[in-house]
Amino acid sequence: MITPAQTTSRLNKDIGAVVRPLGFQGTRGNWSVVTTDGVAQVNVGRSVMRSVGDGTIFVYVSIGVVPLAWWEYVNWRAARWGQPPIALDKNATSHAIGFVELRQRPKGSHYHLRMAPDRYTAAVTTTEELDHAAALLVPAADKLAHTALDLLRPGRYLKALRAIPDLGGAMWEPLVVLLAERGPSAELDAAIQDMRADYANCGFSPPDMEVEYARTQAAAAA
Repeated sequence: MITPAQTTSRLNKDIGAVVRPLGFQGTRGNWSVVTTDGVAQVNVGRSVMRSVGDGTIFVYVSIGVVPLAWWEYVNWRAARWGQPPIALDKNATSHAIGFVELRQRPKGSHYHLRMAPDRYTAAVTTTEELDHAAALLVPAADKLAHTALDLLRPGRYLKALRAIPDLGGAMWEPLVVLLAERGPSAELDAAIQDMRADYANCGFSPPDMEVEYARTQAAAAA
């Protein structure tokens, strides 16, 4: 029988084998790559989900991306709030934007391994279930790793963010920050106006800090 810890060990080994050749470094389910354009990370997660008379071991693979322009803003914001600086390293992905990454998960990026019915209380599964999970998650991890690297290329995260049809709420902040990197523009002006309106409609505080940063960055990039 296969325990939850053994599922993670197997998946980490198999996924590590496909992401390391792409430049990702790490272990224990977290592989990162740091470039002059920012930081990208591939993660493997696992949790045991129980219910009466049933249960699964949920496994998944995901990514986090921090474009350089976003990292610069996060550092500026941290200094503004009196917080320590954030290094451009694997830990920077705790500040990943997230919105595009969540929408670009390929099929097979998660799976519920069925627990062995006669050993349910021990939270174990079978070798066949683990083989099936690996067959799904490893190719998904390969696709996600390529996606993460692509999103680090200049302008790519902004392009993907623009393509989200239901853009709103907290998405305005990264959109405005990434647009500002390109200098003053009518699109930036419109995004700032829409952000202010959306924040007001949702009862949020006015995004004065975000606008100040965007205007300053855009002027510097002009």
